[in-house]
Amino acid sequence: MTDSIVVVRLTRNLRYKLTYVKIFETFLESEPGPAISDLLHALIQAQHSAIAPLSRYLRHLDVQTQDLELDQKLLKHASERENVKAQMRFICDGLKRAVSWYRTQVMDKQMMSDPELRSLLFELGEIDAAKLWRTEGTMGMLKIPTTLREKDWNDQQQRTRSQPEAEWQPRLVEDVGRSEWDSRWRGKWQNPDKHRREGSR
Repeated sequence: MTDSIVVVRLTRNLRYKLTYVKIFETFLESEPGPAISDLLHALIQAQHSAIAPLSRYLRHLDVQTQDLELDQKLLKHASERENVKAQMRFICDGLKRAVSWYRTQVMDKQMMSDPELRSLLFELGEIDAAKLWRTEGTMGMLKIPTTLREKDWNDQQQRTRSQPEAEWQPRLVEDVGRSEWDSRWRGKWQNPDKHRREGSR
């Protein structure tokens, strides 16, 4: 059972959640101001509310969760955000990926076969969707763009050009397979505004 796709995905998901708690706590250390501090505290609380039932479900599958290591690549990417705006965009991007990941899981028969897991995935997806809504709302209030302007994007690309592309691909790549990702999702992630406009027609 410990080698099942359910255990692999949920364990990875728990590792990301634990890592984001550390990231939020680290961002708080820079004293970003009352609005963002309130947001980060709320995100930490919401993350813990998701970690508890997820850990409990994994323990029912005989998975040990208490010594799970944090994701070092994710921590490294977070540490490279040098200011509050970059940190907020990092959080927002991560939440968008998380919401997309849950949406994909609830369309997967392997993940939906157990009614308890189905209920858990909907619960966790709703928590992350609420966190995304609050994050985008806070960014809007503070006039922080959720995406980089073209000049800023080019500057960031120059700084990160040496990093392997695979490190930036969301969790969905590993779950649906690289070839399927390339054909179905890569364009949407690279140019989301274009696909949003097409979808609204």
